[in-house]
Amino acid sequence: MLDRLRTPFFLVALVLILFTVAIEIGSAGKLQQASPAATSLNTATPGKGIESLAFLDGLLLYTSLLMGLSLLVPERVQSKVQGIVSLVISLLLILGGVLMLIAVFVLLILMVTLLLAPIFGTIAYFTLFGFFNTGGARVTLGMVMTLKLAFAVCLVLAHQRFLKNTSLMLLLATSLVATFVLEFLHALVPGPLVSITDAIGAIIALVLALIWALLMLVSSVVSVARAVT
Repeated sequence: MLDRLRTPFFLVALVLILFTVAIEIGSAGKLQQASPAATSLNTATPGKGIESLAFLDGLLLYTSLLMGLSLLVPERVQSKVQGIVSLVISLLLILGGVLMLIAVFVLLILMVTLLLAPIFGTIAYFTLFGFFNTGGARVTLGMVMTLKLAFAVCLVLAHQRFLKNTSLMLLLATSLVATFVLEFLHALVPGPLVSITDAIGAIIALVLALIWALLMLVSSVVSVARAVT
């Protein structure tokens, strides 16, 4: 019994992490309504930190799905497709992550430059970026953290072998740490400056996601090479 995958718990775990990714992706549009001036100029940045977590949690969703399939599908069938699918997904994540990283970094430089350029630059910063929706972000991050912890519990209940998968556990730990760091950065400074620390949190999450995506890319290239040879 202990060697069998408990499908209900596994499905609940997948739904939880999928819901987490959906919340993270959808949070940006809701949190960006904080500054009317920024919204009208299409330069609002609140929520970029939470949105960036979706890259890490998307990897977590995919890795969990692969691990679950390995317990259900014969290894011969899985190995033929896993390498190619992982290669495509890792390339897409790297491309999307790099583009978003560049965009967030440019916005961070813009915000810092405006803030440190009195008098008109500082006024422009507070007009465009000084209305971060800290309350909405706090609630969203609380939901995200709760869902991730529930996901971890359901994963362990689904099969104890998940605990032995080092890469999956490290990825889960990375995701939890990135979420905690973002919460800490939001609480670190006064409200008008949270847009800056949110962008810093986004950069941290994106860099971590890119590192994991690169590791997946290398692993998938090796798998494809072995399958071909």
